[in-house]
Amino acid sequence: MVSKEIEIINPNSNVAIATLWTKKEIVVERLKKLGVADMVNIVGTLYTKYGINYLLHTFSHNPRLDVLILFGADIMGSGEALVKLFRGEVDKGLSLMWSLEELAGVLSTIRLIDLREEFKKGNWQSLVEAIIGNYRPNVYRERPILSLREAQVASWPIQTAGLYIQEKNIFRAWVKLVDAVMTWGFVKDTEYNERQKQLLGASVVLNYSEQIYDGLLNYFSREELERQAKSLFEGEDSVAYTYGERLRAHPQAGDQIKRMIDKLAHSPSTRRAIAITWDFSKDFTSRDPPCLVLLHGDVSGDRFNLVAFFRSHDAYSAWPINAYGLVRLMEYFADELSRETGRKIFPGTLTVYSSSLHIYEHDWARASGLVENHFEKARSVFVEDNKGNFLIRVENGEIVVELRTQEGLLAKRVSGKSAQEVLRKINLNALMPEHAAYLAREVYRAEQCLKNNKPYVQEEA
Repeated sequence: MVSKEIEIINPNSNVAIATLWTKKEIVVERLKKLGVADMVNIVGTLYTKYGINYLLHTFSHNPRLDVLILFGADIMGSGEALVKLFRGEVDKGLSLMWSLEELAGVLSTIRLIDLREEFKKGNWQSLVEAIIGNYRPNVYRERPILSLREAQVASWPIQTAGLYIQEKNIFRAWVKLVDAVMTWGFVKDTEYNERQKQLLGASVVLNYSEQIYDGLLNYFSREELERQAKSLFEGEDSVAYTYGERLRAHPQAGDQIKRMIDKLAHSPSTRRAIAITWDFSKDFTSRDPPCLVLLHGDVSGDRFNLVAFFRSHDAYSAWPINAYGLVRLMEYFADELSRETGRKIFPGTLTVYSSSLHIYEHDWARASGLVENHFEKARSVFVEDNKGNFLIRVENGEIVVELRTQEGLLAKRVSGKSAQEVLRKINLNALMPEHAAYLAREVYRAEQCLKNNKPYVQEEA
C-alpha cells in the first residue's frame, strides 16, 4: 500500500490542502506564521495524477473533510487533472481505480477551491482567506467508502540485471522496456511502503529520427511532455527539486549546461563534458534526491550524442516523459554547438541508462495493458542496428559473412564451412537481440543450402 504524503494538524477541521509539487513543510510552516494552521485538517502533496486515487480514498474515509484547496506548483499536471475530474472529465493521463459513477457520491460532497494561479503570484493571503471563509469544525459528510484496488502479480525468482534496447521511437522503446520489467522484474518493497518490480542495469539507445516522438501523445498530453522538457532547462521555486535547477544552478558547479557546451565547442574530442545533479551536501539524507544523476555529452563527427544515468527510474510513469525531455535537450545542445562552432551539428544518439528500472505495484495492471495492446506492433517494426549490417553468401564451398557500415563500407569479413564455425567468430552479444537472431537464422540456412548444393539468397530482415 502507498504511504500517503500528508501531515495532519487538526482532525476536527473540514479543510484539506493539496500542495501538489510544493513541499508540504513549506506550506505548513507558512500557515503557522499566518496563524491559520489550526484551522486545517490535512496538508499533503499530490505529485502524480495517479495520486488522485489516494486523495479521494482519504476523503471517503474522513467524513469531517468537505473542502479541498489546491495551492502549490502544478509541475506534472496533477492539479489540472483533479480540476477536470470535479467537472466530470477524466484527464488523458489519469488512471482511476473507480468509475465516475462510483465517485459521484464522493465528489459531490467536496468543494474544490483552485488557488494554483494565486500560488504562482505568491498570494498567500488568498489561501488564508479561503481557509477562514470555509472553516467549519466538526462537520460530518455521509459518503461512500472507497476501497483501493491493487493488482497482484508474481515475482521473478531472482533479481535480474542487464537489458539492451535500441530504437528510433520513444513510444516503442517504452513498450519494450515495460514488457521487460513486467516479465523479469523482481518484486521487492520500496521506501514508500509499496511494492515494485525491479530490473537492474537497463540501457536504451535512441537513434534520433523524424519518428522519435510518434505515439507519445496517445498516453501523455503535450503539456505534460513540455513541462518535463522545461524542467530540464530551468528550475522552479518551492518544489522539491527540478533537474533544471541542478543543471543550471548547481550549488558547486553553477550552470553546467553552459559549461558542457563551451567545453565541447572548444574541444570536440573531450570526454569530460559532464553535468551532475547530485548535491553532496544534502542528497545523502534527503527524502527527495534526484533520480537523474549524471549527463555526459559527446561530439563525434557531425553528431552530438548524450548519455543520461538514472539511479532510480519509474519505467511506466516517468521513463517516456524523461526520454522526451532528454531528446529535446539533445536537440538544444546540437543547435547551440552549431552556433558556437559555425558548423552544422545534428542530434545523434541518446543513451538512457537506468540503474534501478522499476514499476510500482499500483501501475502493474496498466503496464500489463500497455504491453498487451502495443507490444506485437512495437516489435514488428524494423529498427536498423547502428553496429552495421551483415551480408551473407555461399562462395567456394564456404559461408562468407561481411560486416558493413550503414554506408556500405567493409568493416570485417569471416568465413567457415559451418554455421557454428562462422558464428564463433562474431560477437553476437554486442548486437541487437533481433539482429543476432536474424544473423544466426540466416547463417544456418546458408549452411543447409551449402550441404544440399542449393543456391543461397539472403532474406531481408
